[in-house]
Amino acid sequence: MWLGIDDTDSRKGMCTTYLAGDIIECLNNLGMDIIGMPRLVRLNPNIPWKTRGNGAIAIQFGKGSGKRKEIGYVNGKRYCYEKKVSDRGDAEKIIEEVDRIVRKRAMMESENTNPGLVILKKKPPYWLYKKAVRSIVGIEEVKSILDELDALYIPYKNGRGLIGASAATAWHPYDRTYEIITYRNGGRRWVDEESVKEMDKRFKKTFDNYDYVNHHVQITPNSPCPVMYGIRGDDEKELPEAMKSVVSEKIKRWLIFETNQGTDEHLQKKKIGDVKPYESVIVTGKVCSEPRTIEGGHVIFSLCDGEEIECAAYEPTKNFRALVRKLRKGDKITVYGGVRDEPRTINIEKMKIHSLAEIYEKKENPICKICGKHMKSMGKGKGYRCVKCGTTAKENDAVFEKVDRDIKTGFYEVPVVARRHLSKPLKRFKPSQGKY
Repeated sequence: MWLGIDDTDSRKGMCTTYLAGDIIECLNNLGMDIIGMPRLVRLNPNIPWKTRGNGAIAIQFGKGSGKRKEIGYVNGKRYCYEKKVSDRGDAEKIIEEVDRIVRKRAMMESENTNPGLVILKKKPPYWLYKKAVRSIVGIEEVKSILDELDALYIPYKNGRGLIGASAATAWHPYDRTYEIITYRNGGRRWVDEESVKEMDKRFKKTFDNYDYVNHHVQITPNSPCPVMYGIRGDDEKELPEAMKSVVSEKIKRWLIFETNQGTDEHLQKKKIGDVKPYESVIVTGKVCSEPRTIEGGHVIFSLCDGEEIECAAYEPTKNFRALVRKLRKGDKITVYGGVRDEPRTINIEKMKIHSLAEIYEKKENPICKICGKHMKSMGKGKGYRCVKCGTTAKENDAVFEKVDRDIKTGFYEVPVVARRHLSKPLKRFKPSQGKY
């Protein structure tokens, strides 16, 4: 059986992953095994009514067999099994017990917190996950699927969390990463910065731990949630050792999740004319209006492929904006990012520069062939005239010199401090990946 849960947190506290620990402990106490690793599934990052990181949880349980693997510590060591023998467990009893956990832990007082809990024997169709990570899914659409699958489910308040809970159980990990999440013991959140740097350098398969340019510890959240820190990587076996190397306040519990973080599964290739708000897109075109800096330090330019859309490197992208300012009309690029509704803008997460336009800078006005003197401009686009004899010349008769562009073709990404959960860091790219 599969259990999915979403939308229990708020900007004032809590974390849905924390409930996963409570639920795993509950299932174990009811005599059930965890099959495979618990899953943390990030969904569409552009949804305006999300609580924080738009992450849902999915857990498979039943009677397990095969290799047993430690996945965490929650009031004792917790394990998962490699295979499932049967769907052992009373679904009615399970949803009753988990409902108690949700009502105790979820931030129900928050207007935007609307949890959803599902238990089902058969996973929903994969397209539900793909739609939920890339666009908008309606709650009635999800309820219809759950009813067809004879699922048990509880919508709390407006029940919007049913969407994420169901989509999380529908995820099939064609690409995956892992995250070990540690939780505070009720005290302050403090993590030693130097130990994070050392961990980052030592454990090569981890990523997005520290921003060396902006001197920022990325593994700690900014919200008042129970998380102490989370370390992400491509090898789950490496994560417990990485955790042990980080110096922090006392940790109460920890869990390892299989995730879709760092996979770019939210992105889809689009023509500019097909781009819709709240999507995350990959768009290729030419720069058609040069970058300008607006109030707040945001850098904006326009991209064209026959149609036009604005692209933005917002202030939180820090030093990435300096690169964007170097773009010029005619540069061919591909941008990756989420789409804002009003004004319709692509918030850049990554950028590939395919080719650079040749830029020429005027070095001197043309010389009069009769008088041998430099001519004077008659105004922008109007050419030149010799003030002595009246001879005229065209704009392109001036002496131009090719500008050495201080930018190269290739891939660029926003700094670690500005990186989204789903964005694939260049560190994870493989040379053979033709789609990029």
